[in-house]
Amino acid sequence: MIGYTAQEREFAKNFRGGLTEGLIPGTGVRLVSGLFHSPNGYTVPDGKSVAGIFYSIFKSNELEQSNSDFRYYLLIPGNSNGRGAIILLHGLNERSWNKYLQWGLRLATDTGRPVVLFPSAYHMNRSPRSWIDRHLMMPLVAARTALVPDTQLSTFVNVALSTRMSSSPQRFMLSGYQTISDLKVLISSIGDGTHPDLPGGGPVDIFAYSIGALATQVMMLSKPSVLPGESRVMLFCGGSAFSLMNGTSKLIMDSRAFERLMTYYLEWPGDIRNNDGDMLMKIMNDTPEGEAFYAMTSLNRLKTVSGTPFRNTEGKLMAISFAGDCVIPSDAVSATLQGANVEIWSPGYPCTHENPFPVLAGNLAEEVDHTFDRLFTTAASFLS
Repeated sequence: MIGYTAQEREFAKNFRGGLTEGLIPGTGVRLVSGLFHSPNGYTVPDGKSVAGIFYSIFKSNELEQSNSDFRYYLLIPGNSNGRGAIILLHGLNERSWNKYLQWGLRLATDTGRPVVLFPSAYHMNRSPRSWIDRHLMMPLVAARTALVPDTQLSTFVNVALSTRMSSSPQRFMLSGYQTISDLKVLISSIGDGTHPDLPGGGPVDIFAYSIGALATQVMMLSKPSVLPGESRVMLFCGGSAFSLMNGTSKLIMDSRAFERLMTYYLEWPGDIRNNDGDMLMKIMNDTPEGEAFYAMTSLNRLKTVSGTPFRNTEGKLMAISFAGDCVIPSDAVSATLQGANVEIWSPGYPCTHENPFPVLAGNLAEEVDHTFDRLFTTAASFLS
């Protein structure tokens, strides 16, 4: 069997322009796409109050259209056993599925179950392509650095998300709520057999990475839960309370944006303003997802609202974290998932939270291949 590193190099050539439908070369897995319309959108009336150079990342026809009507992808193995599907949830500020193609492929081939790559609101292809265009974004980096001189790690990759979160931190919860509302529709259609590409129905399980783990935990804690009672959940490099994360990264968000998010949600509800605050207050106070998100913002709140909710998951929850993760530290995952099945691994190669499986050379490549194989063999066994 071809190893992760060699396969990744092949995928880099075959999918340079993005994912394309059809049989994935060298596999028995078909990549197909589905259309989704999200009726759960929201607007935050702050675009007119920002400097003109930033206006396009707050308001444009492409922005709203891409977030409400979009494609998602399914990996359907030739040996599909018809047992529902596994939904793979990605990290924060991700704009391409290429990183996850091999993840989903391994899950599909090893479990014999379809895997759904579903984008969060304003992420992946639910956001304008301009947000990762170096030539268009670099002037915004210069403008943001000039307006906020002490900002650290502002890059063309994170400036769109950073600026939007700094201006309106409520977007973090609102977009998460939209994503979970969309997932509710998807999960229902898979479970009852009405999904056009998955007519067999059956259980829906989750493989969630990074911030996708937080969304999954919100779904788990919501009462009633978006997830069916029999759903199994696998968390990778995620699972901690929000207050224990460190989202400052060249690939995620800059320092001022993350500081703004932390202050906003940890001092909740002391920083709510205008109609957008009213909308967020209604979700936080009047929905199961709002209460669950509030609980997940800190360990103290989690204990107050839910006690130790991940202790009694009847073997349906597993988490694997990497030692040395600076974004979502492994000790923070263990503290939040107290009583759950948590494993902390120490990869034998240099890696980061954002790139847990780098393409390396020589003996290090063998270490990457081994760890990748170990992770997805473990995940497939748990989710089969």
